[in-house]
Amino acid sequence: MRFFAFCLLAIASLAAETPLSFTLQTRSADGKAALVKETWLPSRSAIIVCDMWDLHHCKNAVVRESEMAPRMNEVLEKARAAGVLIIHAPSSCMKPYEGTPARERAKTAPQAARLPNRIGEWCKQIPTEEMQVYPLDQSDGGEDDDPAEHAAWAKELEAKGLNPKAPWTKQIDTLRIDQSKDAISDSGVEIWNLLEARNIDNVILMGVHLNMCVSGRPFGLRQMAKNGKHVVLMRDLTDTMYNPARWPFVSHTRGTELFTRHVERLICPTITSDQIIGGQPFAFSDATAGKKRLQIILLGDSTTEASFPKKYASDEPQFEDMLRVKLATEGDLPPCDVYNEGVSGEFIRRLLDTRYDKAVKTKPQADYIFIRYGLNDAAKVKDFKTAFPKDFRELLARLRQDHPKALLIPMTAIPYAVDNLHEDINALIKQIAAEEKLTLFDIAPRYLAELKKNPDGLNYRRFPLSKIPENLRPLATPYVVPEGTEPKVVVMDNRLDGLFGHIPGWAGDRHPNLAGYNVIADETAKWLAPIIRKK
Repeated sequence: MRFFAFCLLAIASLAAETPLSFTLQTRSADGKAALVKETWLPSRSAIIVCDMWDLHHCKNAVVRESEMAPRMNEVLEKARAAGVLIIHAPSSCMKPYEGTPARERAKTAPQAARLPNRIGEWCKQIPTEEMQVYPLDQSDGGEDDDPAEHAAWAKELEAKGLNPKAPWTKQIDTLRIDQSKDAISDSGVEIWNLLEARNIDNVILMGVHLNMCVSGRPFGLRQMAKNGKHVVLMRDLTDTMYNPARWPFVSHTRGTELFTRHVERLICPTITSDQIIGGQPFAFSDATAGKKRLQIILLGDSTTEASFPKKYASDEPQFEDMLRVKLATEGDLPPCDVYNEGVSGEFIRRLLDTRYDKAVKTKPQADYIFIRYGLNDAAKVKDFKTAFPKDFRELLARLRQDHPKALLIPMTAIPYAVDNLHEDINALIKQIAAEEKLTLFDIAPRYLAELKKNPDGLNYRRFPLSKIPENLRPLATPYVVPEGTEPKVVVMDNRLDGLFGHIPGWAGDRHPNLAGYNVIADETAKWLAPIIRKK
C-alpha cells in the first residue's frame, strides 16, 4: 500500500513538472546545421559546470571567464528553480568544499549498477573523431596573452603565493552554489553515480575550456556521449584555449566557433543560454577580441566560391583557408580574416541586384577586396563589352562607399585550359583597372604555367553518368551524386582517370579542384604580401 502511494506521489510530481524546451543543433559531414526541437523533464536533467575557476595561468582566459560568469549564473539560477540538478565541477579544487552538503551529496551517491569502463579517466577522442582533421593547433597550450602581459600576470600570481602555471583554488565566486540542492565533484565516477541515482539522462555541459576540459574530462562531453547520456553543449557559455598565432590562424572567437562545429558534427548537439533565460545568446565583448586583424573579402563566381570542393572535400582546408594560412606563414604580416563571398553562376549585375547588401555591405570594414568576374558576364549579359565595364564601375562605386579604406583589386579570369585564355574578358578587366587607377592582379600567367605542367591536374571531374558505358557504371557507383535531372560522377582528383579517362569529355569540367585553388591561394598571397608590408 505504501509503495503504491509512493508511486502515485512520484507520478503526480512528474506531472507537475514544466518541461524545458530546447532547439538542438548538429552538423552534417559537409558542415550544414540541422535543428531538432526537444522537451526535457527538469528532474531527468543536469547541468555540469566545468572548471570555472577563480584564476587561470592565461590572463585573457580570466577576462573572458569573468565576462561570461554572470550570464552563466543567471542560467544556473533559472535551471535550478525549474528542478534541474546543478553539478559544480572545478577540477583539482575540492579541498575548499570538503564537508559541505553539496560536496557530500556527490560523495555519498550510491554506486551505479552500470559503471562505464574508464569513466574516471580523461577521454581525448571518441570513434567518430578518428581520421578527422582536428580543428585547432593547441600544442602550445592555447595561451593567447601578449608575452609581456603574460609575464607580468605570472609575477602577479607568484606575488600572491600561487603557482603561475596552475593558480586556481576554487570555483569563481560569481557562480552561486546552493548547498541545499547542488552537488560538487570533479570525479567522473562520483558524477556518474549521481546521475544514475537520480535517473538523469539529459546533461548540459558549460564552462571552460571546450577543446580541452569540457570535451575531455572524465565528466566531459566525450565520456557522457560515448556512455549513453543525452549530452549537449551550451555553446555560448564556453571558451577555448586557442592562440590565433597557431594553425588555422583565425581569431580566438573564430577558433571557438570551429571547435564548436567539430563538437556538433562529431560529439554531440549544442544549445544556447537564451533557450533557458530568454534574450539573446551570450557573446564576448570587443575587449576580448585580441589583436586587430586585416579583413579580406573575395568576390567572384564559381571559380571563387569553390562550391564542389566545399561539398565533397569539406574536411579539407578551402581556398580562403589556404590564403589565410599562406599569409600567416610569411611571419611578419598582421593576422588576417578572409571572407569568401563568391557564388557559382554569379555575374556582377546579379550581385548588385540581389546579394550585395547582405554579402558585402554588412561585412567588417575591409582592407582588401579582390574582384574576379567576367566569365558568367560574357555568357549571360547582353552587349557584354558595354554592360560589363558599366556594371564593374557601379560595383567599384558601391565598394568605395561601403568600404572606403579598402584597396580594390580587380583580378583576371583564370584560364580554363592552355588554349582558352579568355583574352577578350581579361583585356576588358585590364582596361577597367587602368582607367579606374586600380592595381590589377593578373592571376592568369601563374595558373596557365601550372596547367602546362599538368593540363588536367587543376580541375575536378564532374561527368554525366549516362555518358559512361553501362558495363562500366558499377565502377562509378560510389561517386555518383544526384544533380539536377541527371546524376553525375564527381571526384576532386584524378583517381578515376584510369577507368574513365578514355571517354571523350571526361575531364571537360574545368572548374578548379583543391589543387587549383591552392595555386590561386599561393599566388594571391605572394602578390598581396609585399603590398601589406608597404601599407
